[in-house]
Amino acid sequence: MRTLDHHAASSRLRDVAPGYKLLFALLPGEMVLWADSVPFSLLVFALMSASLMLKGGVRLADYLRWLLLPAGFLVIGTAAVAVDASASPGVFIVSVPVGGASIGITAAGVAMAAHLCFRALASVSCLYFVAFTTPVADIGRAMASVGLPPLFTEMTLLVYRFVFLLFETASEMATAQRSRLGYAGTAASFRSLASLASNLFLFSARRAEEVYVAMECRGYDGAIRVLASSNGARQPSFVALALLELTLLGLAVAAHSGRFF
Repeated sequence: MRTLDHHAASSRLRDVAPGYKLLFALLPGEMVLWADSVPFSLLVFALMSASLMLKGGVRLADYLRWLLLPAGFLVIGTAAVAVDASASPGVFIVSVPVGGASIGITAAGVAMAAHLCFRALASVSCLYFVAFTTPVADIGRAMASVGLPPLFTEMTLLVYRFVFLLFETASEMATAQRSRLGYAGTAASFRSLASLASNLFLFSARRAEEVYVAMECRGYDGAIRVLASSNGARQPSFVALALLELTLLGLAVAAHSGRFF
């Protein structure tokens, strides 16, 4: 599966100014959290998904594969919200008696789980729009342009790099274990997984130190400097973006007040 950096570098929206993309995606994400409406969350999810695939050039299969990553957390989290315990079994849609009480699924729990699931899905789609279309170096420049402390920007970029370094190290270790039949059988799989977990952070710390030494050899002085495009960033219509955000804001207010949704 292609990495997010690969998607961002090859996106059709790569040359759009990062500030516009952040406004386009992050403001609707905040509206989703505030409105707490399933239809509005679906609307934002559809808008971000369509923008990614039609304008950004992301294939549907790649997008669905990336959406499967948070799906496991959503299923576990929403299932826990939908389940409740009570002494009166009449409040449940489906229940199982346990001692003198009952554990099951209530209508209120299902409604709360649906709200939570769709809000999270819409929020993820907003973040994915930024991640799929904006390289992390452009995000760093955007953070610096709005006056965020340089230390915060540098730490964000380094943490982002080292998170992927951790995943890369885990992938290499798992590949080495599979090549030695480390996962041939249940017992061997548990032993290999335990070995991977116990050694992962040691190897990752060593790799991180090597990366830091390599950066110092290349003149790192506490500031990460990257080249900007010589052609300059493409500036979309600010009026169109403002109209879109105001329309979404009006729908969010209507959804929050319960007038139209």
